[in-house]
Amino acid sequence: MIKMKNKDNGNCNPTNKFIEIYEQSIIESLLIFGHHFAGIISLHLKEKYSILRLGDTVSNPRILSDAMECLMDASAIIIQRRIIRLIYHRIGIELPFSYYFNFEERILNAKKEFENRCPNQLD
Repeated sequence: MIKMKNKDNGNCNPTNKFIEIYEQSIIESLLIFGHHFAGIISLHLKEKYSILRLGDTVSNPRILSDAMECLMDASAIIIQRRIIRLIYHRIGIELPFSYYFNFEERILNAKKEFENRCPNQLD
């Protein structure tokens, strides 16, 4: 079952914080279709790619994109755009307007920008 995290668990590492933001944004976006569907996406990732947590796709968001496209077809782009908007909003970065949309590129750019803004914030 998918759960949304509310606490940082003491992790101030920018990479870990971004993974948390990324995972929460995915979960919130998938919950538009309900807990059952979000669970199906998670199960598909686990069975096909051996990925246990949605946040584990942060270094290769293409896996998440492929899983959504496989299960959702054309409506996957709606969820991908929502995930991107939530991530950019949560990290406080303005999402640049573009007709061209590449899910993986946007995720990796957001991660890089977030880490550049918060370098070495280890406690």
